[in-house]
Amino acid sequence: MKFLNCLITGASSGIGKAISEELSKSARHIYITSRNIKKLEEVHDNIIKNKCKCTIVPLDLHEDNGIENLAKQIYEKDKFIDVLILSAGIINQLSPVDSIELSNIKKIVDLNFLSNFRMIKNFHPLLKNSNGSNLGLISSFKDNSKTHYWGIYQPIMSALNELFLYYANENKNSKIKANIFSPYAVKTDFRESIMPGEDKNKILTPEEVAIKIVDFIKTTKTTGELIKFD
Repeated sequence: MKFLNCLITGASSGIGKAISEELSKSARHIYITSRNIKKLEEVHDNIIKNKCKCTIVPLDLHEDNGIENLAKQIYEKDKFIDVLILSAGIINQLSPVDSIELSNIKKIVDLNFLSNFRMIKNFHPLLKNSNGSNLGLISSFKDNSKTHYWGIYQPIMSALNELFLYYANENKNSKIKANIFSPYAVKTDFRESIMPGEDKNKILTPEEVAIKIVDFIKTTKTTGELIKFD
C-alpha cells in the first residue's frame, strides 16, 4: 500500500521520529511537525533517502490558531490526508497530587489533551476526503499497578483516550480508521525524564514500536481499538 499524504506530530524525536522514517518506506509524501527545526532536518534527510517527499512544518502546538491554519493550508493544497499520527506529548515529572504545580498540569492539559483535540477536529475534513485514512494516537493506558504519582499525567491521557474512542465510534461507518497505540515502555528521552533508573535494555526501542504501528495501519480494517505493545 502506498500512502499519498501523511502527517506526523512530534516527529523530531522518539516514537514520532521513528514512525516518520518507517512510514516513508511506503509513503509518497510526509509532513513532519515539531518545534525543533534542526532535529526535523535530520528526520527529513532520512525520509528522502527512501524516495519519499518530505515537508518540514515548524509548529508549536500551544500556539493559537497554529493547528487550525496548518489544516487549512494543507486542505487548500492537497484536500486530503491518508495517515495522521498524533505522537506529540509531554510529562516532566511524577509527583503526589498535592505537590502538582498548577502551571505544569496546565501545560500537559494543553499539549496532551487540547492540542490533540484540535488536531482531530481540524484535520477531520482531510481524513474524510481520503479514499481510506488512518488516524493514530500514541497514548498510554491506565495501568492498575501504578497507584502513585501518575496523577499529573494518566488522568489526562485517560480522558484523551475516551475522547478519541468517541470520535472513532462516531465515524465507524466512514473510511476513517482511528486507533490508539499504547506501548507499555519505550526507550525515549520522554521516558528517561520520568524513569531514569530503569533498565532500558528490557524495553522497546522507538524503531520497534514504529514497525508494529506502520504494519498495523497498512493492513488493519478495524477502528476504535486500543492496541497495547510490550
